Amino acid sequence: MILDLLRSILSDTISIFTIMNPLSVGVIMLGLLDEGAPKSEIRQVSGKTARASFLAMMVAFLLGTYIFQFFGISPDGLRIFGGTILFMMGLNMVQGHGKKVNHNEKDQKAAEKRDDIAIVPLAIPVMVGAGLLTTLINMSIAAATWQDYVSGIIAIIICSIAALLILRRMPFIKKTLGDNGLKVFNRIMGLVVGSLAAQMFLKGLFSLYENHLA
Repeated sequence: MILDLLRSILSDTISIFTIMNPLSVGVIMLGLLDEGAPKSEIRQVSGKTARASFLAMMVAFLLGTYIFQFFGISPDGLRIFGGTILFMMGLNMVQGHGKKVNHNEKDQKAAEKRDDIAIVPLAIPVMVGAGLLTTLINMSIAAATWQDYVSGIIAIIICSIAALLILRRMPFIKKTLGDNGLKVFNRIMGLVVGSLAAQMFLKGLFSLYENHLA
């Protein structure tokens, strides 16, 4: 049982972390902050972003299923839609465009005028966007035992802590890896996201066929 739980935690953590892609979020954060921003400001923004992202992910994972049940939305339809969003995100990442599904030039210009960028747009919708939200809700729908919920919660905690550490050290990471290194990592994450998208889409499609068309 413990081994199965550890495997589930590892699988959930990889899924959440790759879609979060905190390195891309960190690049956007540095672009929104003033050039040469002090470490104290970077730590403050990183902490707020990580906390807001953690709360958003927990709400989506624990309450998302009930919200969709209230509106009568089919889990299969959600999987197909979520898989499509993740595919678009993964394709952009593989092409080296970053998280364009969640963040665009208009959002960036609006964010530059804000005093606090941590919650909007960094936490929502850049880090916790439509792709991650649908993934978490799908995890919640698939959860059948208490171990599944424990696995999801632990994975969210691990990814939130990892995102906090990465965002805090982002100036050092960017300096060490360079732009090319970040692009290579981003493309690798895009391959993983694209694979998750295909699995989610096909699962929803086959399930929809079996339940409604077969």
